[in-house]
Amino acid sequence: MPIRNIAEFISELRKIPRRGDFELYFRGHNELDHLLIPGIYRNKRLILNENIIFKEFILRTPNDFLNEKSALEKLVKMQHYGLPTRLLDITTNPLVALFFACHTKRKSKKNGKVIVFRIPKSDIKYYDSDTVSILANISKRPSDFNIKNFKRKKYYRYNEIEAFNVGDHIPYLLHEIKEEKSYFQSIINPNDIERVVAVKVKQSNSRIIKQSGAFLIFGINIIKTNPAQIPDDWIKNSELQLADLEIENDSKSDILNELNILGINEATLFPELDNQAEYLKKHYG
Repeated sequence: MPIRNIAEFISELRKIPRRGDFELYFRGHNELDHLLIPGIYRNKRLILNENIIFKEFILRTPNDFLNEKSALEKLVKMQHYGLPTRLLDITTNPLVALFFACHTKRKSKKNGKVIVFRIPKSDIKYYDSDTVSILANISKRPSDFNIKNFKRKKYYRYNEIEAFNVGDHIPYLLHEIKEEKSYFQSIINPNDIERVVAVKVKQSNSRIIKQSGAFLIFGINIIKTNPAQIPDDWIKNSELQLADLEIENDSKSDILNELNILGINEATLFPELDNQAEYLKKHYG
């Protein structure tokens, strides 16, 4: 039965085991059929031009990227300002996810959902992880980037480049990584390029802090235009017989009112000035 209030939501959360070699993360979708893929993959033309979009955004606003040294830091800032990237927002706070499952700028007639991720600790990385550097720098590569030849190897070593065909793409990816990590060893495991990992990023802006935010960063599925897949056991667990927490559409407004009492609303989750103004207009208007 779809959830109709916060009490029912918390009751469902209490059924989820807390102990184990994993951490819990959450994400809210306003509609049940919303795809669990990052924004850059929601439009074919976007993923075909990802490397151009990445560079164009920086060259148009270079002063805003003076402190962002890594590809990940750049992607986080781009995501913050609404540019589609290969990042997908997640949160450690289930009530924040519930807010996003109920909140929308356009009316919906569909039930929402909160996705519960049980992510193994081995798939949770920090902002300075080499695996994260590999995945983030895929953003800079053109749309024909692929690992078709690379899949034959257990590892790629830079000094073996002559053994590869001219069409191989890994040396170029290594070049991008070494621009931010000069010490990076010229060895890549092909499995890392096809991973999805959770990233704990620097708490460098107020929105990430307020939303208890983290990200999933997506690699590719052999070719760049196909995203890597989230492992099924992150979100479907036979022990629970539970994938998503469904939120009743007709109850979304009431749940938002309950969340507002708890201090979770547009103003607290989006602390920028324009969002403060929008919240006050709606609340007092």
